[in-house]
Order: sequence, then C-alpha cells, then structure tokens
Amino acid sequence: MKRDLGHITGKEYDLLIIGGGMYGSTLVWEAVSRGLSVALIEKEDFASATSGNSLKIIHGGLRYLQSLDFKRMLESIRERKILLKIAPHLVHPLPCLMPTFGMTMKSKHVMLAGMIMNDLISFNRNKGSDPQKRIPNGRVISKQECEKQLPVLKENFFTGAALWNDAQAYNTERLVLSFVMSAAQRGADVFNYVEVTDFLKNGSKVTGVKAKDNLTGQEYEIKAKMIVTTAGPWTNKLTTVLSGHSADNKFILSKAINLILKRKIARDYAFGISSPIEFRNGKKYDRQKRRLLFVTPWRDYTVVGTSHLPYDGETNDFKISENDVQDLLMELNEIMPEINLERKDVTFVHGGVLPLSRQPEEGKDVQLLPHYRIVDFHKETGIDGIISVVGVKYTTARDVAEKTMDLVTKRTAADSMAFSTRTEPIYGGAIEDFQSFINGAINNNDTGLPEPVFRQLLYNYGQEYKKIIDLIREKPERAERVAKTTNVIKAEIIHAARNEFAQKLSDVVLRRTELGSGECPGDDGLRSCADILASELDWDEHRIRSEIEEVKAKYRYRPL
Repeated sequence: MKRDLGHITGKEYDLLIIGGGMYGSTLVWEAVSRGLSVALIEKEDFASATSGNSLKIIHGGLRYLQSLDFKRMLESIRERKILLKIAPHLVHPLPCLMPTFGMTMKSKHVMLAGMIMNDLISFNRNKGSDPQKRIPNGRVISKQECEKQLPVLKENFFTGAALWNDAQAYNTERLVLSFVMSAAQRGADVFNYVEVTDFLKNGSKVTGVKAKDNLTGQEYEIKAKMIVTTAGPWTNKLTTVLSGHSADNKFILSKAINLILKRKIARDYAFGISSPIEFRNGKKYDRQKRRLLFVTPWRDYTVVGTSHLPYDGETNDFKISENDVQDLLMELNEIMPEINLERKDVTFVHGGVLPLSRQPEEGKDVQLLPHYRIVDFHKETGIDGIISVVGVKYTTARDVAEKTMDLVTKRTAADSMAFSTRTEPIYGGAIEDFQSFINGAINNNDTGLPEPVFRQLLYNYGQEYKKIIDLIREKPERAERVAKTTNVIKAEIIHAARNEFAQKLSDVVLRRTELGSGECPGDDGLRSCADILASELDWDEHRIRSEIEEVKAKYRYRPL
C-alpha cells in the first residue's frame, strides 16, 4: 500500500477522522466495518505521540474495584478479551504481583477478597478462548514465594503478594498500525503526515477541513459529512482553530513518563509498588496519597512508570527533561534501594500528554480524567458536523470507537451495516491457536533464518509474516540483520516502505519494527536502515543524514 493523496479531493466522505493514535485507529476500523466511506489523517505518523507512550499493559480493570466502578471494570474485562482474540500475536497474558502489607486495605485478607471478586465478575473471561490466552484465577502468595519471584523486594516490609493476570502488548505501535492497516485493506483512505490547518464551514456546519501534507507542503481540501477528532492533547488547539478563540473548557494536561531500562528487574512478573513521596526538581514533597508505580518485564527490557506531572505548556513544545528522568530514578531507588538504578540503565524515555480531571494542587498527586469524553459540538457550541473524542485508557479504545460510531450514525442518519470489530481479527491476527501457530511456523521454517529472528517476525506480524518471507525468497540477502545487535532484518524495512505507509526513518525504527523501540540501534543500524529506505523512497545523502540525526534526537528526550 502506498500513500497517495491524489484522490482525496473531489469526493465527500461519510466520515473524516483527525488523529491517528489508538483512538483514531480503532475508530477508522469501526467506521469502515460499518460500511461508511472514511478517511483518517494524522499530522505525524500513526502512534507517534501519546499512543507510543505506554506501560504496554492491557488492563482488565482490577483497579476499579477500589471505587466499585463495576461498569468500567466489565468494559475493561471485555475489551481485554477482545484484544487477546483479534490481535493474538500482539497481546498476551501477563502475570502481575502486588505486595501486601499489615492489616490495612493492602493486607492479604483484603487483597484475597479482591482477587475472588475479580474472578467472579470476570467469570466468562476464558469462554471460547485460545488456550494460550486464558486468564487464570487470582490468589495470594506467601512472603517467601514473593521473594523468590521478586528478589528486589527482599528488604521491604511486606507480608506476601496478590497474584493475578492481566495482558501485555508485545508491540503497542504495531497494534495501532494493525487497526489502521485493517481499515485500509477494507477501503478506508489513511494518511500520515497530513495536518489540519483550518475547517471548512457552511454557516454553522463544518463540511470538511483544509489540510497540508507535511512532507511536500501541498495543501488540500477534504470534505466530509461528519468529522471526529481523536487528536488527544491537540484537541484544545483544534477547538481553538474551529471556534476562532481559546476554548473556555480546555482540557487540563499532564506529562506522563515511562522509563525503558536495559535491566531485567523482574523476569516473569509485572509488579506494583507504592511510593510515599514525589520528587520534583530534586525536592521532596509529602504526599497524602501514595503513588503506585508499575515495573513491567517487556522483551529484553523493563518498563517502569507511569509518572504523572502537571503540564501547562504548549503541546507542540512538550518534551521530557533530564530532571524528569533523574527525579523518577531517585524515586525508584528510594522505594527499591536494592536495584540501585543509574542513569546509564535508562535506554529510552517515553513521554506523552494525558488529560486531568482538575488543576492539581501544589505538592499533591495529579488526578487523570477518570472517563473518556465524546463531545458533540452541536450540543456544546451550536457548531454542527463535528464530534471530539478524548480518551484516557488504551485498553478500551475500541469500545469508545463503537460508542462514537453509534452517535455518528445517529447524527448523520447514515446507512450502517452490521459490524464485527468485537470478533474480526485485525491485520495479521487470523490465528485460532497462537501456540500451534508459533510451533507450526517454526517447525516448517525453511528460510534459514535463526529461530530468534523468525520468532520475532511471528510476534510482530502474525500471519502477515509471510509477506516478509516472500521478499526474502525474491532476494535472499534481505534475510540479513540490519545490525549485529538486533533480530530485525532488511526485508522488514522494505516491507514497511512498500506496504505499511512508512515515510521516515523514525517510522521504521520506532514503530514498524522493534529495531529501536527499546534503545537506539546505533550508528550502524541506523545507517543500514536509512540506506534501504533511501533506495525505496529515493532519498539523497543529505536526506539520509537528516533522517539519522532526527532519530538520534529522539533518544536524547522524547518530544511529541
């Protein structure tokens, strides 16, 4: 599939979606599955902003037991099951531990009751599931068993741990891309690097947008019967462009930070640990509420987070500072002194911007927006033809897309077909039994690829791995690794450019492959990858060097 904007003008879509993160990608898949003509535009690359900042956990909503929010809990349980089903190569069960303490709400007895309630509420979570996707019952384990699984907690004053299973995304960026690719294969027009500059109006009705191709500078008009923005932290800016003045009810934003560590703190289990203090600019602030940080094993790395801090700057100016990183490291070493983390252990920093429920008070924890919002501008401002979606949870994006499309079809009276996004596999996900798929593919591997290389193809591409193999059969040298330190091969780079809308080196290094999602692949890896893309996309030497420098900058801090 090639990125071709030539036919975007001169037609009117049923729906135009602005924003290509998790919410935009699930919405375009939902819309095209219902038979609508739909276009998706994203000003950077798909999943390049907040959706690229994640602990990789697909939550089943256990946390909602504390507030007795059973509705959200049931939604999360259902959506976790759906993602395990429709993207079996990308989403897998993950065992989690939460240490227990004393006789408080974190005691063994209270946590055991929580595990039992969680299992009762999710009683049908394994019905019809692939055996590899089953979520076992939760339980409470002893202090000795917890120490065996998590030696880093040995010196802490805990009594044991609650053990339950959630799920984890092997590759969150490819999960977003898989929804986009599924929609494109079904007939949706999807474009990265296309930015809205203004809205087209007929009186009080929005009829489309003016947009600019950020790669060529060319401008377009895109017409649509209805527009939905899923622009995340850019919602405030789009609202200002739409109304001509700054919105009175702007979303208050927070800075979210996750650290990627080149250390295996916990090999098989994710675990949560409470922090009684917060560090800001090297100063301690007493906290009335303890912050929960999660430590998650992921591939050859550990992901730690999420740290939330107030953010009142412009979205386009967002970046993670060195102080932000040092403060989080200091906090982790305070609550787990055994790990003795150093700055060199941090190989990548993921940063994003999320909406808050209210302006935070000095020295107190930020409170994220508890629920997604679907804003119908017709009701809010009298402006017709546009809806805004602001999401807060990665896991339930597909469910929000479903609800959004119910509103779109109601507002437009559009003809809508029966839809199946709850059950239909997305790009690469047509796999009934994941372990049988893995075993069968590896046993029949006649490509000469080493098993670790072949295995990562199966996990990243699912059934689509066969397209990578086809490229190798055409030219066997495409089976070579991009660099000695990676299992990513040259055929993946070619596939990304030819079939998955990759336009820049960062698209491939950070989002189409796992080459640089954990750490910078180094000069050799970047140059090798850039040379392949230069051949595919007709780059000159100046463009190659520019692309390499741009990617390197992303490892110094993570800008949006």
